[in-house]
Amino acid sequence: MTPEDIALVRDSFRKLRPALDEVGPAFYARLFKVNPGLRAIFPRNMSSQSRALIAMLELIVKMLDMQDKLVPLIHYLGERHVALNVKPEHYPPFGDALIWTLESFLREDFTPETRRAWEEAYQIMTDNMT
Repeated sequence: MTPEDIALVRDSFRKLRPALDEVGPAFYARLFKVNPGLRAIFPRNMSSQSRALIAMLELIVKMLDMQDKLVPLIHYLGERHVALNVKPEHYPPFGDALIWTLESFLREDFTPETRRAWEEAYQIMTDNMT
């Protein structure tokens, strides 16, 4: 990712900060609405899962310019997801739900450049989770 892309991701995540308690639940609501079969791989109570998602996103956003530290973290995250029966074919629906959620919360601040930067960041994640 370019420094400009990293800045776009970080700036947009900063703008989400006031709504972070809502972002996780909205992400999972969208994911399960479009992909109801994925609901079975998650716990019944999603509040801790939503908080974990936001915490992991926040950490990844902070580390985007530290690839030497980020890639091992993403590998570890991928191993944990495999243990939870998450498969590579689940990654595209997760990405779609993430982009939808970002767009829903950021509205006009989710510019085409910001979308592309987030898509690139997500691609880095999925490339290194498997």
